[in-house]
Amino acid sequence: MKVFLSSIQFLLIFFLIGFTGIIPASSTIESNLPSPYDCYRTYETIISRLEELTILYPDLAHLKTIGQSYEGLDIQVLQLGREVETNTKPRLVLVSGLQANALAQAELSLSFAESLLDSYGKHTNVTWLLEQTEIHLILVANPDGRLFAEQQALSGVPTWTKNRNDYDCSNGNGGVALGLNFSYGWAASPTTACADDYPGSSAVSEPETQAIQAYLEQILAHNPEHSLVIDLQNESDPELVDMLITPFLYSKTANNPLEYELYMLANKLAHNSQAAPLLGSDTIGILTGNLTDFAFGDLQAPSLRFNLGPNEVPICWYFDNVLKPEGLAVLTRAALLAAGPLSQAQGPEITFTSVDQNVFTSHIFGQADDMTFYKPPLTQDQYSAVHHVSYSLDTPPWLPGAVLTQVVGQQLPETPYVMEFDHLFHLMELTPGRHTAYFQAWDTDPSGQPGQAGMINAVEINVPFITFIPLLIR
Repeated sequence: MKVFLSSIQFLLIFFLIGFTGIIPASSTIESNLPSPYDCYRTYETIISRLEELTILYPDLAHLKTIGQSYEGLDIQVLQLGREVETNTKPRLVLVSGLQANALAQAELSLSFAESLLDSYGKHTNVTWLLEQTEIHLILVANPDGRLFAEQQALSGVPTWTKNRNDYDCSNGNGGVALGLNFSYGWAASPTTACADDYPGSSAVSEPETQAIQAYLEQILAHNPEHSLVIDLQNESDPELVDMLITPFLYSKTANNPLEYELYMLANKLAHNSQAAPLLGSDTIGILTGNLTDFAFGDLQAPSLRFNLGPNEVPICWYFDNVLKPEGLAVLTRAALLAAGPLSQAQGPEITFTSVDQNVFTSHIFGQADDMTFYKPPLTQDQYSAVHHVSYSLDTPPWLPGAVLTQVVGQQLPETPYVMEFDHLFHLMELTPGRHTAYFQAWDTDPSGQPGQAGMINAVEINVPFITFIPLLIR
């Protein structure tokens, strides 16, 4: 039979269809917030849902507390993946809700977790992601402020952004802007806790940022280069909405030798979404003490600030039809790139066109493209010819034990950045059961040798036991 695959493109479209729960009965979000914010689950509902996910998926979802807020609420992490705490697996870390009224960002992060868990065992790329990588989600980084913003939403517009440590501010606007309280590039301005952008009395003065910094230091200590940190934010500047921004943001003159690689990462993530890549040095103004600079500057982990939507809470129509599909597309690509964010973002991208499979063979067809899957697409001086395509069977290519096998490929004269390839698997050479073939393509460096290896895309090969019956008969 012939089974048509769309691989990463299908996976992204699948997420763009948009579902909000992992159980049919939960497909419609129940929220106690009034319209136009009724698509956002409340803090209590989010916490309840996280606990429910760990019960529904005990082997894949794990909930842990990493600290307490100023008013004593738990700061929790939902960790997705098998064999947790290995210190060797690639990691994607998502932090949302540093700004109290970031309702859309927390909802997106929870929807992303639900969609991954629901797709496990159904979609090859999601399955290997949850088996071979770790995904850490700090969904509500500012729980005290979040509850206050929800109270505002009951009677009007949720505008509160800070935590609830008032520092003796007398007008009721006291609190710390947690997104400005991280240690790297912190600055003591303004000095009054009544200001909307008060960064705290000192760097990491707040229990929320203390907990997050300590947790990131713990999980990123061993393999930061095989990790990716994304700070999901809302943005008051209309020119910076829907942007994936590179570090550094605390200074216009800070030296960043990996700025181009980070920009290419942002450009790769932005494909198939409304988001756009932006260099931190090109932003208007500076942003001191931010999470993105801390993760990259102090921990050497690739990191990006993802400004999803405006500073005010988006109405539900805009979130459901624009921000959520856009955000799920970006986060999906981020998870696929976490094993090598800076290198794989610069290599060709694999798509599968079809698979011819019968009882004895599985014939895989696809393309590798070094130019198209960026936003904007690369120019002629940025892309190159695809050097070759290889696969590893059942072992991800980044692991030492992976055996890479080159497949037959043919460059297209009219599009030199594209290579068509195919490979025939003989099922009798494989053991019965499920196998994962990890495909990856390399571009060509200036000397004509293999250059950067691109994003991994996998296909599942199921070998039925019936394939071996002729051998048993003989």
